[in-house]
Amino acid sequence: MNRWRRFALMSFVFVVAVIGAACGGSGSSGSSFSKIDTDATVRDLESFIPSGLKQNKVYDVSELPGAIAAYMVYFTPAGSEPIQYELRMYPDHASAIDDGISYADEVTGEDALLRSVDVRWEEGTKDRRGGGAFRGQLTPLYGDYAVIGNVIVLCEGRSSEQALERCEALLLAAGIGG
Repeated sequence: MNRWRRFALMSFVFVVAVIGAACGGSGSSGSSFSKIDTDATVRDLESFIPSGLKQNKVYDVSELPGAIAAYMVYFTPAGSEPIQYELRMYPDHASAIDDGISYADEVTGEDALLRSVDVRWEEGTKDRRGGGAFRGQLTPLYGDYAVIGNVIVLCEGRSSEQALERCEALLLAAGIGG
């Protein structure tokens, strides 16, 4: 009987593994979206125009190392309310990674820094705060970011997963990636 149980357990594990692999693994939506895409194309704001985004602000990047431009924009995915994004442009992918990632990490996610006195680049700090501030507590607007070539896209979302889905929606609507 012990042999039978071991065989049954091994068979079960094998079947689950095969089904999981066929379905793209656990948690996979079948998407090929990658948070960091080494695409060599150099993009500017015009590259995102096909998405129908609306530019709201142009930020002064004189104190954002390596950056050549930054914008606050809105994009409305089908069946959704407008979503806020911040696009940070660098001369190339290496600059976005080397100069920009640490600045994006600083202002995104659950542990985002949201006060001007705490961040290294103060420009737009108030724009990175979400709703729901309660008793002096600030909440982050941007749940995560994506890097596509020379552009870092900060994406609104309550979680990293939601933010990255919204990053992907913008990029696909612009005809970038995917």
